[in-house]
Amino acid sequence: MKITVSLLLVALLTLTAWALTRDDDFASVKGRVTTLWGEPFGEAEVSFYELEGIRGNSPTEKLVRRVVADKDGNYKADKLAPGQYRVDVSARTYGHTEVWRFYLARDADEVLDVGVPMGYLHHISQMTVSGVVRQANGSPVKNATVTLTNAYDATESQQTRTDDKGKYKFMEIQVGDYVLYSAKSGFYPSATTFRLDNGEQQVADVKLEVAPKFDVLGREKK
Repeated sequence: MKITVSLLLVALLTLTAWALTRDDDFASVKGRVTTLWGEPFGEAEVSFYELEGIRGNSPTEKLVRRVVADKDGNYKADKLAPGQYRVDVSARTYGHTEVWRFYLARDADEVLDVGVPMGYLHHISQMTVSGVVRQANGSPVKNATVTLTNAYDATESQQTRTDDKGKYKFMEIQVGDYVLYSAKSGFYPSATTFRLDNGEQQVADVKLEVAPKFDVLGREKK
């Protein structure tokens, strides 16, 4: 009887060790999904397709895991078998990208951050930024220079001038965080920041303060 119990105990311990070893073989991947300029893509879907073989130039693949990023773009996928994967990232209807032949070793804990280009623009509703530039007394400031710049990419910028009523408008804008600069000679420049979401019609009125004038001796003119 003691021998039977001992054998059962040994078998149980062996099976437990085997199961733990198999769990240790699994890999995990974590990372962050963002736009190419670093904005988080919340609720992006990250799908892992295991590449099972190659037929010509097209590998046979099988979906083994799909996770959804949190509001900050962070995701984690556990219990992935060692091997090669195609990682497909879909950021709602704004964009899509994929990583081919992403290799996972046994017991690996990899980091895979993914930048998604802003594709599929036909799915994005038109967004605009408009407003009126005024003095402190409420009168419009005409011919003021207004510049709209992406907060994370200064090369993405538009510029216009206000009309006789102090009005301006920007169109064909992508989702993102922006800085709006307004300036005209004789006034202090102004800057304001805001986020533009899909389909939003942002109204950003601006108030410019009159700057003091000085004579050639540096004295303020009255």
